[in-house]
Amino acid sequence: MNGETIADFFEKFRTDRLIEQLNAWNVGDLHSSPWFIGIFIAVILITYMIGWRAISAVVAGLGGFILTISLTLAKGTGTEGLEGGGLYIIVIGGAVAVMLFIYLLFIKTE
Repeated sequence: MNGETIADFFEKFRTDRLIEQLNAWNVGDLHSSPWFIGIFIAVILITYMIGWRAISAVVAGLGGFILTISLTLAKGTGTEGLEGGGLYIIVIGGAVAVMLFIYLLFIKTE
């Protein structure tokens, strides 16, 4: 591997290209999809009831992150999205996902 192939690999992870790819995958529509939210909640509840607390916490954290990204893309990215309340969605959504992850993984023990 030379420096150019490494640079080409990391070129794919530029922010503008990631946002374009997420928009192409319609990630911004996930927060309003009843199928995604229903399956997400069902998987968390099933893994929690079985006793797989760590898996339940990981699924909750990952799903919370996906929902936060979805709400952010739906609200709009860039300065116009942040001025319209997009920053609050990122901060509050991320905080809720982290708190749920910590609660399920470390605090809730039975």
